[in-house]
Amino acid sequence: MKRKIKWLILLIVTLLSACQLFLGPEPDTSPSEVLKSLWTDFNNIHANLDFRMSDNLMYNSWYDVYHNKHTGYAFKIYSGISEESLFNVCASMLKELNDPHVGLYAPGKFSSSYTASREDFNIYTIRNELSEEGNGGYKNFVYGTFSLNPHIGYIYISSFINDEPETEGKEWGRAIDSIIKKFANTKALVLDVRSNRGGDIYVMEYIAARFASETKNYLKARIKTGSGSNDLSAPVIYTVKSIKKASDGKYGYTKPIVLITNKNTVSAAEWFTMALRTQSHVTHIGTTTCGAFSARNDRSMINGWIYSISPERVTDMNDKIYEGIGISPDKEHIIKNTTGDEQLEYAVKLAVELAKGTK
Repeated sequence: MKRKIKWLILLIVTLLSACQLFLGPEPDTSPSEVLKSLWTDFNNIHANLDFRMSDNLMYNSWYDVYHNKHTGYAFKIYSGISEESLFNVCASMLKELNDPHVGLYAPGKFSSSYTASREDFNIYTIRNELSEEGNGGYKNFVYGTFSLNPHIGYIYISSFINDEPETEGKEWGRAIDSIIKKFANTKALVLDVRSNRGGDIYVMEYIAARFASETKNYLKARIKTGSGSNDLSAPVIYTVKSIKKASDGKYGYTKPIVLITNKNTVSAAEWFTMALRTQSHVTHIGTTTCGAFSARNDRSMINGWIYSISPERVTDMNDKIYEGIGISPDKEHIIKNTTGDEQLEYAVKLAVELAKGTK
């Protein structure tokens, strides 16, 4: 009996040793290693550190500052730091990027890297200005013609978020075809993507195609592949495809379009903006977009927390980078809202002017 017990103990020890051999040692989850691991991941995966690092913090000192190498920062690692304080240190380090696609998640806690801008407009007030408004059965659209200018159409798109993944993101977006059909007798269109939160690229491209008079390449996207700033994959090129004539229930709108953006036009809505700016019948007005173009990936930390990160570097077809800057309308079309919705007023006025040359 004693011999069997000894063999059993030996077997358990051997199995545990084998597990450690194959799986490796448990990761060091000390506060210093948690911070270092997070920094290393961002160094290797985030594609836009050079464009998002704050002016007062050099890239090479980013980790050192929060690892107690400098005394001027309130958030840093110290002996005996609590889990909550460690979360605050990691969150504070990520806030340096001011990236809408970067966030930190722990049980009962969330911290966004980004501070949203205040650029107000009231969609409910706009509804009151429309003679025919609706949402096509989906909350993402508001549309109609203006009561005082019935030959000018209006479409507001609040997001491109895909709530129907089984349809590859196109099902709710198909409502745009029936909406455009309603504007057959208009002479120009105001297309509003202010404060559009972004979403699914399939949805965005399906909708963007309805406003394209020409098929155009509009964007290049590269994935970060290493720790070097320019360690990037070969570019994937994205194309907006024109729907010029009605076919299979699909409709295109190629009369003059005035596109409105603001600082809270984010992500896929910025791809939408970039796609439509390739079209000669589209005039971009409003204010600069957010400047967040990458897809967002969620990843696990060594201590079980989750973070989101931006692994893509996106440029226009001339390799111009808008990350952290945003896409700006031409100078003469930069309009800010101050006391009311001056952006919409300007857009309607411009649409009326552009419509004069439309049959």
